[in-house]
Amino acid sequence: MRIPIFLKENKNTYKDEYLQIIKVLSSKCLIYEKNSYSYFEFINSYLFHNWEYRGTYLDVYSYLESIGINLNNKKIHEENFLSFLEFILNINLLLESKKYKSITFSDKASSILFHNIPIIIDNLGYSIYDIDDKIYILNKDIEYDNLMELVPNDLYPLIMSYNLPSNKGIKMKRIILNKIYNIINDKYKVYNPSVYSSIKTIITKMGIIGDIDKKYKSLSTYKLKKYYDYCLEMIIYLVKSKAIYEFRDEVKAE
Repeated sequence: MRIPIFLKENKNTYKDEYLQIIKVLSSKCLIYEKNSYSYFEFINSYLFHNWEYRGTYLDVYSYLESIGINLNNKKIHEENFLSFLEFILNINLLLESKKYKSITFSDKASSILFHNIPIIIDNLGYSIYDIDDKIYILNKDIEYDNLMELVPNDLYPLIMSYNLPSNKGIKMKRIILNKIYNIINDKYKVYNPSVYSSIKTIITKMGIIGDIDKKYKSLSTYKLKKYYDYCLEMIIYLVKSKAIYEFRDEVKAE
């Protein structure tokens, strides 16, 4: 049986995609103020020094080396490739904020930067998350991806940021939960008072707002982190409960 073109799989490996990206973006693929640049030349000349997350790297090429990317080397590991794509997405975010009106990308560069990369990331089993003016590529999480449609715009980035690998410390967990609690406050209490009560106990008596209550002073750091994680899951449950009540009311109204 013949397979329609729309059902055929893309057989390109991540290594194939990397070589294609490098080839196009290393060529003179954009025009700015009547001058031609490669993507990396333009980034290096006009954007990299404005990127606040560049650390102490002085140019884009040394930064790429630090994440395992040598533009002259055709060998690539998947983890380094994902870091490379993550970098491009973040630079594109900066590029968008700067609004260079006179930039013209070649068709191939435009296809790679704004069409292909999200597809490649999805095919590799990852998702793109925009959190606090940064783009992250993380493992797909159906629960959290679906949550985006259910929570307020100001709440979703905080919930996502709680689970970032860099936020394992107890201090950051406290800061994020404090911000989340300030948003939900009493708004969600009606949807499940007992769950809300447990959330409030963790927030107000376990060191997130104010000092740790004497009743919980003996809890180890490990145990506190565990309760904080429980707190986030209960908050998510509460937020989903609100959405379910709204679904119910919509059905009743029909």
